[in-house]
Amino acid sequence: MKLSRVLLPLMGAASLTLAGCSSAPQVSYVDPNSVDTTTIGYGSTDLQTITQKMVDSMLASPAVVQITGNNQRPTVYFQDIQNRTDQHIDTRQLSNAVSTRLIQSGKFQFLDMSQVQNLKKQLQYQNDSGMVDKATAAKIGKQLGAQYMVYGYITSISQRNTSQQSLYLQVTMSLMNIQTGVIVWQGEKQIRKLEQRSGFSW
Repeated sequence: MKLSRVLLPLMGAASLTLAGCSSAPQVSYVDPNSVDTTTIGYGSTDLQTITQKMVDSMLASPAVVQITGNNQRPTVYFQDIQNRTDQHIDTRQLSNAVSTRLIQSGKFQFLDMSQVQNLKKQLQYQNDSGMVDKATAAKIGKQLGAQYMVYGYITSISQRNTSQQSLYLQVTMSLMNIQTGVIVWQGEKQIRKLEQRSGFSW
């Protein structure tokens, strides 16, 4: 009896401890447009602000207004943005975000150069396999050539001391006329973030 009186409280405490350790994390949905301050590194808020800045700047440019006037929709392709930072940045995600908003504006039409090989295979299948009705097969040599190219760079400066760390990001994007090599538009977005830690060292 005496032993059981001692063991039962200990077993109960152990059960509570194990239950606390094995509890699942709490997950909830939040506004995707809310400011993300989880870390000082590149995050969703940076992606959104860069996208908005670049698209708004491009569409407001007098040169772009001119080339997209009279219901013209120039054909554009996106050259991969170069990440010249020490951050892990999905530049394809940034390219997709910018091109999506430009397409939705109705001012441009985009070529997806990453799908060229798949398009080639499909055209060869439709025209050479003998399995597709020639009347419905897509014709070879009918694809549009891009008139303009969008490209860009991301650079950064990181600094820290015993109590704080700063991250500076600079994003530059350009729209170039492929035939002439002339830069029709160029935009820049700067972001600086500061993280402070009192009582801790890095």
